[in-house]
Amino acid sequence: MKYKLKKNKLITNVFWTIIFVLALTMSVISTNYLKLLSSEEINSTTVIKTDKNIVRNEAIDKYIDNIPEGSLVDVIDIKKEITSILKVNNNRYESILFDYESGEELSIYSIIKKDELANFNAKITELLYLKYPTFIADVLNKNDQTNVYFLKDNELVIYYYDYEITPKLNEDLFLTVNYNEIKNYLNITVDLDSNYSNEDGSVINPAKKHIAITFDDGPGAYTSTLADILKNNKAHSTFFMLGKNLNYYRDVILKLYQNGNEIGYHSYAHQNFLRQEITTIQKEFNTSNETLKSIIGTGFTLTRPPYGSINNTIKESLDTTFILWNIDTEDWRHKDVDYLKTYVMDNVFDGAIILFHDIHKTSIATIEELLPQLYVEGYQLVTVSDLAEINGITLEKHQTYRYFK
Repeated sequence: MKYKLKKNKLITNVFWTIIFVLALTMSVISTNYLKLLSSEEINSTTVIKTDKNIVRNEAIDKYIDNIPEGSLVDVIDIKKEITSILKVNNNRYESILFDYESGEELSIYSIIKKDELANFNAKITELLYLKYPTFIADVLNKNDQTNVYFLKDNELVIYYYDYEITPKLNEDLFLTVNYNEIKNYLNITVDLDSNYSNEDGSVINPAKKHIAITFDDGPGAYTSTLADILKNNKAHSTFFMLGKNLNYYRDVILKLYQNGNEIGYHSYAHQNFLRQEITTIQKEFNTSNETLKSIIGTGFTLTRPPYGSINNTIKESLDTTFILWNIDTEDWRHKDVDYLKTYVMDNVFDGAIILFHDIHKTSIATIEELLPQLYVEGYQLVTVSDLAEINGITLEKHQTYRYFK
C-alpha cells in the first residue's frame, strides 16, 4: 500500500514538473517574441498582420460596382484597414480611400500621423527632386491641390495634374514612394520591402535617347555655375580640361567629379599636338595626370586633342583614349544663346557627341535653356564613357572615336 502511494506521488510530482517547465518555456518564448516585435533590429520584411475577423464594408463593394465599365484600374485592400481604389476618367487617374470596416471615405491625410505631416511632405519633396529636374520639381512641389494618391501593397504612387511647366512636357508625371521611406509617418500597417530603390533621374534610363555634351578649354570662371546647372537637370557631361588650369580650379574639378561628371585631358596649354615634340606632349600629359590624381584620386582616361589634330605617332605615345565630336556648335564664334540653342535642337540625334566650351558666358546661358528642352524631347545627357557603354562600345587606348553609332 505504501509503495503504491509513493508511486502515485512520484507520478504526480513528475506531471506538475512537466507542466511547470512547459509554462516557463512558453513564457520565455512569448517574452522574446514581444521583444522582437518592439526591437529596431526587426527585419524589414517582417509584417505585423492585422488579423481582424471582418469583411469589407458593403458600401465599398457598391461603390466599386457602380464604377463605369473600363474605368476601374485597381483595388487594393491593405491589412483590412484601408481599401484603395484607382480609376481613370477623361484620360487622368482618380483615386479614393475607404476605411475597410466602416466604409467611411478617407483622405490621404487620414493615414498620416498629425504630428508627422511636415516630415511626410519633406520626404515627398526630397524624392521629387531626386527623380525630376529642378524645372519640373519646382512646379510639382508647389502645386499639390489636384494630386492623386494611390496606396498599393508596398508603395504610395502620386500622380500630378493641373500644372504649367515650360517647356511643355510629353509625359505623365508621377512619383513612386516606397513605404520604407515614409513608414514612420503613417498610422496604418503596411508591408515593407527588404530591398528597394528610389526613382533617380540621374540614373541612366534605357528608354531615353542619349547624348554627350562635352566642354573644352576649362575649367574657367563659369564652370562652377555650369556644374550646378547640370546637377539641377539630372545631366552628366565630360569636361576636357587644360593641364595649366587644374591647380587653380581644384575645388571646381572635385565638385564636377563628385556630381558624376567625367574629367578628360585637352593638352596642357592648348597647343596643337602636331606642332609639339612627342617628349613634350608626354611630359605635359604626365604632369597634368599627376595633378588630377591629387584632386580626384584618379587620372585621365580620355583625351581630346586641341583642334582635333592627331596622328598615329601621338596616339601611340599617350596611354589614353582619344575622343573627337560629331556636332560642333562653334560657340566660340557664335556667342548667341538663341542661335546655339536652335543649332543644337536642329542637329541633335541619339548618340551625338556635342562640342561646347565652358569658358564662354553665352555657352553657359545656352546650356541652362537647352537642357530642359532636350529633356522634354526625350534626351538624357551622359558622359562620353557612359555613351560608349550604352552603345556597346569598349573604349580602347590609343584609339580615336568620333561617334558610337
